Amino acid sequence: MSSPEDRLIELETRMTWQEDALNVLSAEIQRQQRLIDLLDQRLKALGERLASTDQPVFQGTARDEIPPHW
Repeated sequence: MSSPEDRLIELETRMTWQEDALNVLSAEIQRQQRLIDLLDQRLKALGERLASTDQPVFQGTARDEIPPHW
């Protein structure tokens, strides 16, 4: 049977590892959120750019749409 002091040390060790894991996960979530925000900005800019142009998105002919194996 382990002593109360040993159990306390084990619990403190576990808590330290859990705190470290939470810090790592929190940093990763922050990094991913920054990336999501950046991609959202780029998507909005692209949408605005497409909406502001007078040119059609596809500038080929109907023949260009036929797959090469046909």
